[in-house]
Amino acid sequence: MNHIPIGLQLFSVRESMAQDFLGTLRQVADIGYTHVEFAFHNTSNDGSFEVGYTAQELKSNMEQMGLQVVTSHVSYHPNLDWDQVIRYNAELGSGGVVLPGYFFKDKDDALRLAEWLNASGKKCRAEGMDFYYHNHFHEFQAFDGQTIMDILLENTDPSHVLVEFDTYWAMRAGVDPIAYMDQLGSRLGLLHQKDLSASASPVNLFELEQVSGVLTPEVVFSTVKPEDFVEIGTGVMDIPGILKKAEELESVKYIILEQDVTTKSELESVRESYQNMMKLLK
Repeated sequence: MNHIPIGLQLFSVRESMAQDFLGTLRQVADIGYTHVEFAFHNTSNDGSFEVGYTAQELKSNMEQMGLQVVTSHVSYHPNLDWDQVIRYNAELGSGGVVLPGYFFKDKDDALRLAEWLNASGKKCRAEGMDFYYHNHFHEFQAFDGQTIMDILLENTDPSHVLVEFDTYWAMRAGVDPIAYMDQLGSRLGLLHQKDLSASASPVNLFELEQVSGVLTPEVVFSTVKPEDFVEIGTGVMDIPGILKKAEELESVKYIILEQDVTTKSELESVRESYQNMMKLLK
C-alpha cells in the first residue's frame, strides 16, 4: 500500500527556527522529514505578508536539503494582502495556504469569517492552490445549537474551502476524531496529528470552568499544558485507526505531525514522533 506522505508543521520547532532558521530546517531534513508546513504567523501592522527570505532563496535552500513545502499557515489580518501571500507560496512551490484558526464571539462572527474564507479560497483556487481552515477545540463551541465548525462548513464552498483537520484538538473538544473525519469526507484535505497524554484531565476541555462564554485567545491558550502533549505513539489517541480512516477517504494529501508544546527539546520531540510514525506505518 502507498501510504499518505508525512510532513512536519514547523510551529513544532519555532524556538529553534527563531535562533537558526535554515539550520533548523537542515536538522528537520536530517531526521528524515521530506515535507514541511510553514507557520507564518506574523503579518505586519498593515496586513502585508512578511518572511525573512525571498521565496526563491528559501526554495533554493530547501531543494538542497531535500525538503518540499506542503502548505503554509498564514494568520488572519483584516488587511492581509492575499495576492502577496499567494504569490510567495506559488514561488516557494507550496500547494496551498491554511488559516490556522480564528476566534469567535457569536454566530455572526462565524458567518462573517465564512464569507472571508470563501473569497480567500476563491483567490487561491484561481491560482491553482488549495485553501484550508485549521481547527482547534473552540470551533466545537455551539451557537444556537450548531457548532462553529458546522456553521463554517455549511456556509463555505467545498470547492474553495477545505479542512486541515487537527485530530488532537477535536478530541480535546469531546469529538470522536475518526467519526468527524467521516463527516468531513472529501473536504478533509490535510490531517494534523499529535498525541494526547494518558494523564490529561479532563480530555474534553469544555469541562474546564474557565472554558465558557466568549472563547478569547487568552481563554483558549490557558488550556495548553506541555504535559498534555506527548510524542506520536506514546499517548492514548487511536493513531492506527486515524491513519486507516485517512487512507479510506482518499482525499487526504498529507499527514502533518505537530507538537504544539513539549516537555522535551523541540528537535528531540519531532525526531521521536517521526520515528514512531514510521514504525506505525510499517
